Amino acid sequence: MEMELLTTAKNRRLELEERLAVADRISSLPDGVLGDIVSLLPTKEGARTKVLSSRWRRLWRSAPLNLEGYVHGVPEGREISRILSSHPGPARRFSVSYYGDYHSFFAADLGGWLQSSALHKLQELQLHQVIRVPESALHRFSSTLRVATFSSCIFKDGKNGSAALQFPLLTQLSLVNVVISESYLHALLAACPALQSLFIRCDQELCPVQIVSPSIISIGVHSGWRNFKKVQQLVIKDAPCLERLLLLGGTKIAVSVISAPRLHILGKLRNTNFPRFHFGTSTVQGPNIIATMTAVVSSVKVLALSNVKLCLNAVINLMKCFPHLDKLYIQITSHEEETWFRYQENIIALDIRLRKIVLANYRGYKSQVMLAKFFISRARVLELMRFESVFPSVRYKWIERQRSLLEVEKRASMGAQFDFVSRNIFIGSCSRDAEVVHDLSITDPFQRIHR
Repeated sequence: MEMELLTTAKNRRLELEERLAVADRISSLPDGVLGDIVSLLPTKEGARTKVLSSRWRRLWRSAPLNLEGYVHGVPEGREISRILSSHPGPARRFSVSYYGDYHSFFAADLGGWLQSSALHKLQELQLHQVIRVPESALHRFSSTLRVATFSSCIFKDGKNGSAALQFPLLTQLSLVNVVISESYLHALLAACPALQSLFIRCDQELCPVQIVSPSIISIGVHSGWRNFKKVQQLVIKDAPCLERLLLLGGTKIAVSVISAPRLHILGKLRNTNFPRFHFGTSTVQGPNIIATMTAVVSSVKVLALSNVKLCLNAVINLMKCFPHLDKLYIQITSHEEETWFRYQENIIALDIRLRKIVLANYRGYKSQVMLAKFFISRARVLELMRFESVFPSVRYKWIERQRSLLEVEKRASMGAQFDFVSRNIFIGSCSRDAEVVHDLSITDPFQRIHR
């Protein structure tokens, strides 16, 4: 009897272990894979995995370090020092953000942290609210760093304007509200020959930005919301691989594209805050989007317009500049007046090859309906037209009335679909703007921005 009870207990224990083994498939993964998983977790969550089992206890120390610290005072600074001293390295990501006046108090500590052996082979670096970027301490990461973000930092000019920082493997760079000279910025970009994406935001007057890069694919610029008298300047001098140029908002900015033969995603062009946009010898001029084109830009396939006052002539002028457009995003001004115009013969004869059109801030005003009807009746290969309403909800009766006003049954493309949704386009934070710029896996960043 006693033997039977022992056998039954043993069988139950084995059955329980088998169930746990099936339920905990993740623990069957190799240490290297588990270490990568732990390194992707925030610092606290990664450290907490030590309580799972004896195996997980050693994984956190052997996994690449992912340390994100917010320094509000002495305790937070000591905690960062403790974590760095307890982890043997290497490191995947190191992020430090200072608040209040502690950035000056911990300046020496930051230099020491960056020299820590725990940050060996660091791949991602983020510094926020640093009075002086500790360039001497950053030299050790020149052969490993791939992602860098400098926010509210000050860069000190090197001799003759040459950049002291050299990041030959860097692929992503974000500069947010940094104090940097024009010569230093250009030298810094030149010292990143593998750079693929660049995000720049400056709520103060932004120094002229000139892009000469053999590798860059995506550029995003936000020039801040303050009304500066000085026009901000962005010059794409030579960017043979550039595919996306995202103007994410801000004050007046003059853009000049001298050489970017692969550019196919452009926007948001704003007729209220960009004075001019040059493509070689061709010019698009605000505020009425007057185009003077000596040559068309054939490479652009996706175009986004923001804060547009409805004038079909202005929109058509832009479409003439970019004759191979596939997708057109239009964010209408929130308070659109009831104005319209007569068709011109050259507009009626225009061959429209758009496959997707998005109208944001749509209210169903007469001028908005007329604009949409123009495209519906002439876009022969249109696949989707999306109306993003400003209303909190879109009712069925309202949709049916809009479909009637738009005369969708007379559409030029019989396969076209018409969606009415309650969403707003082009609203995002600085961090989300940077994410859109750096994520090269998405084919249409404007579709992602408004979701």
